[in-house]
Amino acid sequence: MKRPRLNQLRTFEAAARHLSFSAAAQDLAISQSAVSQQIRQLEDYLGTALFNRHNRRLSLTSAGQAYYEVVSETFDRLDTVTRQLFPAHDRKTVTLLCSSSIAALWLLPQRKTLQASYPEIELRINTLDQSQGSGKPVNSDLEIYIATEGRAGVDAEKLLTATITPVCSPGFFELYGRPERPADLLEFDLIHILGYEDDWHRWFRQSDVTRVKVPDGLSVDGSLIAIEAAQRAEGIMLGRRPFIDHQIESGELVEVFRKPYYLYADYFLRQRAGSSGRREIGIVAEWIRQLAA
Repeated sequence: MKRPRLNQLRTFEAAARHLSFSAAAQDLAISQSAVSQQIRQLEDYLGTALFNRHNRRLSLTSAGQAYYEVVSETFDRLDTVTRQLFPAHDRKTVTLLCSSSIAALWLLPQRKTLQASYPEIELRINTLDQSQGSGKPVNSDLEIYIATEGRAGVDAEKLLTATITPVCSPGFFELYGRPERPADLLEFDLIHILGYEDDWHRWFRQSDVTRVKVPDGLSVDGSLIAIEAAQRAEGIMLGRRPFIDHQIESGELVEVFRKPYYLYADYFLRQRAGSSGRREIGIVAEWIRQLAA
């Protein structure tokens, strides 16, 4: 029996993995119509449908699901053998640009999950602090950044919505008492983060505390320093979840209010134009999406 063409199998694997022809097209650096055509050709060759075409979404048929598992396993096996036989060409580097707090608080603690599944991929993280300090633009494969809906760019996908909430050390309440209302925070030491100076003003406005002067308090250069200061009971900071979830779960930080008074910030993921044909970039992007989910 004549085998299906390799490019059709690659296209099928990408479309089945994403359950999207458009995402597969980006992954493979081809047009969406080319993806549709190759899937049709493969289905015609096999004599059966591999996808159920719903309104604006795809799902695999039972035959498609079974075939995807075999095709995906075959490609993974091929990658493994290639790494074993040709180690000199094994290393794949993916460069990611993000803030230092996202890198240190969110990505690095989870990096071992990526490394365990894909040891051949080297993830290089450049922080915004480094790129701004050098004065040179960083040519990254992937970028995580904050934006508002409609201003993120057509090439971006929404990754997650961070919840911004006042947090402090549990010992802070023992020293200074616990605030009951948002306005009470005006009497406490607040920690400000350079680059997010407007967060406290926005938080007070969101909590219906208006026409007041926000206390200056302590200003620090970055979320990591702010977290350390808050843990030492030096003041109350606005933390961003899920990036501080570890500190919340461990009890190093607690939310100030039992009733939620939140701000929100949308984070987006962007892939460098022309890089979608590299499989390792798609793998890292999918790993980031899974963390966000």
